[in-house]
Amino acid sequence: MKTQTGYFETNRYRCLVYQEKQTDDLYLTLCGYEKCAPGYEFHTGQRTGYHLHVILGGKGVLCVNGAEQPVRHGQMFVTKPGEETWYRADEKEPWTYCWMTYDGNHAAHYTESAGFFDGVNVVDCNMDQRQFFLLVQRLLDHPELTLANDLLRLGLLLEFLSLAVESAQKQLPPSLRERELSADVYVDYAVTFILSNSANVKISDVARYIGINRSYLTNIFKKKMGVSPQEYLMQCKLDRACQLLRDSDASIQDISRRVGYDNPLTFSKIFRTRFGRSPTAYREEQKSPNHHDDPKENQTL
Repeated sequence: MKTQTGYFETNRYRCLVYQEKQTDDLYLTLCGYEKCAPGYEFHTGQRTGYHLHVILGGKGVLCVNGAEQPVRHGQMFVTKPGEETWYRADEKEPWTYCWMTYDGNHAAHYTESAGFFDGVNVVDCNMDQRQFFLLVQRLLDHPELTLANDLLRLGLLLEFLSLAVESAQKQLPPSLRERELSADVYVDYAVTFILSNSANVKISDVARYIGINRSYLTNIFKKKMGVSPQEYLMQCKLDRACQLLRDSDASIQDISRRVGYDNPLTFSKIFRTRFGRSPTAYREEQKSPNHHDDPKENQTL
């Protein structure tokens, strides 16, 4: 129910809508907390501003410009201006999240500083998620339109973004370029990042995110994993495609887009090269009562 101007509350949801600019450089437009019902889906269309969510529990799926990726407790996700976005809570473990929405001249810079580069919408949260929630809660507890609260909103937004940036910096020590960590640690971070962003990430994004150059990443990744980062990324996309072919009735074109291939013909060609049959043939085999698992299909990297 609506309890005050700009403030909304139900038994699952609290939200403050705020349309005043504190400064041109950065300003808050929205914040809230929601304990989502199983399967709850929210379609945003192309919104303005940056919507930074911190997952407090559970899991769900984020879809950005047609590419889906799972998001879970311990991660953050952001939607950016101009993106076609929807997100859905898991049916069995629906997520709970808090968020702040902001815009301004410095908004894009702060978002990238938190690890959300171009094409990256999901990152791990290396901070106590409750710290983010407490900041949102303070905002929700002060919905009155006063000068004091106006300043409070800007201050808490800056703290929220500070935590997000600290999370990105905390992932690795300041001496990243000196490569003081072992190669195994860098590869582990790279694998985690690829798994979280396989639908729309580039290997250059992975290297930049963990703070090493691409050639060094390729070298150490191949030594540990037996394949290049690009090959690993492709396999993650195909694993997700196999799951969608088995468990959904989505079209091949839709699945292609969800896993990060804009051209379904390119997707089908890569799929056939990997599995020896087309996506359509694979789906028909999976539905056959005489189907047995293909060792090549279940091969892990």
